[in-house]
Amino acid sequence: MTLGLYVHIPFCRHKCLYCDFPSYAGLERYRDGYVQALCRDIAASPYAGEEADTIYIGGGTPSLLAAGDIDRILKALRQTFRMTSHAEITVEANPDSLDYDKAAALADCGVNRLSLGVQSFSDAMLSFLGRVHTAAQGERAIQAAYDAGIHNLSLDLMYGLPGQTLADVRRDVERLSQLPVVHASIYSLIVEEGTQLKAGLEKGDWQLPPDEATEAMAQTVHDAMHGYGFHHYEISSYAKGPFESRHNSKYWTYEPYIGFGVSAHSFDGKMRWANVANIPAYIQKAGKGSVVSESVAIDAERAVEDYCFLALRRRAGIDYGDYARRFGKAIEDDFGPVIDQLVRQGLLERTAQGCCLSEEGLGYGNYVFSKFIR
Repeated sequence: MTLGLYVHIPFCRHKCLYCDFPSYAGLERYRDGYVQALCRDIAASPYAGEEADTIYIGGGTPSLLAAGDIDRILKALRQTFRMTSHAEITVEANPDSLDYDKAAALADCGVNRLSLGVQSFSDAMLSFLGRVHTAAQGERAIQAAYDAGIHNLSLDLMYGLPGQTLADVRRDVERLSQLPVVHASIYSLIVEEGTQLKAGLEKGDWQLPPDEATEAMAQTVHDAMHGYGFHHYEISSYAKGPFESRHNSKYWTYEPYIGFGVSAHSFDGKMRWANVANIPAYIQKAGKGSVVSESVAIDAERAVEDYCFLALRRRAGIDYGDYARRFGKAIEDDFGPVIDQLVRQGLLERTAQGCCLSEEGLGYGNYVFSKFIR
């Protein structure tokens, strides 16, 4: 098998309003020990010697680390795994911690893709979200990365935010189109439990846009991105030409990935597991004992369910031939009536290879996915 490798960096400068990721501000004192623990954890991997073709360093804010620390982590991965010559190596970055010198140093380490957390090109919206950068800093960071030689650039944007208008979303996508990016992840806001956003909404401090307004934003994003030369390859993901995220695609195409760091998740085709969420505990245990906090075996019934709803996130949808090769039976044996019903409802459409979400189905993805959970 060819693996994807994920490394989680849990440090951030400030916790954003909407964030429920395992990231923490004010814990800089753990950084050196954490990088050392990561290297021990990587070296002790039971998958040492396996081939890997993607590395994704996410967070948190990985760009808060010194380029030398990123280099140490990448060297540990290269020494432990057989990296292909064409490996995609991504680092997430925030605009406040990325300039030309940092981007050039990352390029020297072998980083060939950056994913920048821009989120909005409105200073008012960035301030509301708790972001610590301005719209101008976002644009400068992207241009700096390009000038430093990293041309596989992705950025994140959000819509459906309190106080956001359709015109705001249209301006965000227009500004994206003027930058040297070849990939974008454009997300509809999800209000997660335990976030400052959730608490504020419950208190009535803010209000989300009406559903019909958020749906109009989604359609505006979809139409504009196509007009700017991007293709829509996953529910929230757009790319130019061949620049789809190869690492993230592993998640959606049921390929194996191994995670390192606190709260990192892994999947080897038969098991899913997650690491401990506590930074000091991870530092103490990494490379010396198990850092796994929970695991679950994927039985045959769950495997086909997971495969289907993950594949349906991609615009290409489910490939019936791939399903039969993986599971030794036709998809109709498991989900024939479900697929027929969703096609009649106009939420799925048949393709030459199988089926995929229809244009209407894109707006009801969670409902469609739920029909494949038995």
